[in-house]
Amino acid sequence: MAAKNRSLFDIAALLLPNLLIPPEAFPAMTGALLILVFCVYTTVLPNHKTWAPLRIGLAIPAIYLFIDYGWSSAYPRGARAVHLGMGTTAFYGIMKVLEVCWVRELDDERPRWVLKPGANAQSETRKGNGDAKPKVPTVLPLPEDTRGRIIYAFDFVSSVRGASWFGDRVWDFAPAYIYNYSRSDRLFFVLFNIAFLLLQYLAGDFFDVYVKSLRWDRTNGTPVTSLPVPLQITTVLMVGLHTILGLTIPATSFAIIAVSLGSSPSSWVPILPNFPFAAPTIQEFWSTYWHHIFRRVWRRIATGAVWFVPASLKTNPTTVRVLRHTAVFFLSSALHAAILAGIPSKLAYPMPRSFLSVDAGTFKFFFTQPLGLVLEALLVFPLTEGFEPYTRAELRRAFGWIWFLFTGRYWCDAWIGHGLFEPMEIPISISPIRGVLYDQWVF
Repeated sequence: MAAKNRSLFDIAALLLPNLLIPPEAFPAMTGALLILVFCVYTTVLPNHKTWAPLRIGLAIPAIYLFIDYGWSSAYPRGARAVHLGMGTTAFYGIMKVLEVCWVRELDDERPRWVLKPGANAQSETRKGNGDAKPKVPTVLPLPEDTRGRIIYAFDFVSSVRGASWFGDRVWDFAPAYIYNYSRSDRLFFVLFNIAFLLLQYLAGDFFDVYVKSLRWDRTNGTPVTSLPVPLQITTVLMVGLHTILGLTIPATSFAIIAVSLGSSPSSWVPILPNFPFAAPTIQEFWSTYWHHIFRRVWRRIATGAVWFVPASLKTNPTTVRVLRHTAVFFLSSALHAAILAGIPSKLAYPMPRSFLSVDAGTFKFFFTQPLGLVLEALLVFPLTEGFEPYTRAELRRAFGWIWFLFTGRYWCDAWIGHGLFEPMEIPISISPIRGVLYDQWVF
């Protein structure tokens, strides 16, 4: 591939080709977002309850537009990963619409801005207390003017994990690590993240070269679980690291661009609060160590699901918690099943699909996670309670590793079975490793 006569857009496409959204899909996404912003705007009007019927009705066209954006066959997509990215964005948008237009009518919740603790948070974070919060956070009032309401609506819709475009505040649903995150040195932030991005890029290039050197048998529906055990373990680790880099590389890139253009460094919290492989338990992996992109919408939709449960069952907090967790993992399974099923059959072939055109591996992975949480709570925690703190922590960590390595194979069946490691998939086009090894710098 010739590297001359390339525009700036072409160079960006080479660096992150999987982020290239077909322009034909922009009107659908723009329309859906405008409806969503308008609905959020109406929730902070003085007579916001009288707007409820309109919000409920507008959810229908908004959901339709998100579905059109995420899964319409009318938009040309060059790679499977682009299908996945657009499907994930569309699914999140649908969940946000349901949260704003339907679920909030059950409890009338309206998110608030909360001021960050400033220097106190930095001090506590340096001491290792990343969950420190003031006893009484400063909650800002809802906006009362048109400009303030528009800013409120835009900031809320664009906030995925609870961070705000304003560096001095977060949303009241933000987890502690976002609440306590504070950065002021713009130059240091940009330079540090550029160096971090280069390391991620090289790691992603290495993994891509490695997985493309292998040949996967996708004809039997179990391209990973049918491999020898050592190769199964290696593949689970590779898919896990590939997924982590798939999150961190775009997030770091956007943070560098935004902060360079004037955005507050405090608004750009790392996508992963901790290194996921270091999670001490299964519970902490899903609640603290993995990303919180869907945390807000999952919890809100689960709240809506629990609302319809008979009152007699709601009196038991454990029952409510189990119902919430079950709803969250069901939604997560539905998300991943939907985005994988959105890959056209001509690209996914010959991966067999069973129930509702969805492979079994996706359901196996996500529906075994609640079982892992139950086993951990009922067996692992009591059996290890009598050990010394270090031994107890390592035994629990070992159980989590074994569980994820065992169940992760099913997700790998789905991921690789849909061709996401095939040679035509190009997550990284400028390849230093291929250049050194094969003199193929542009892939």
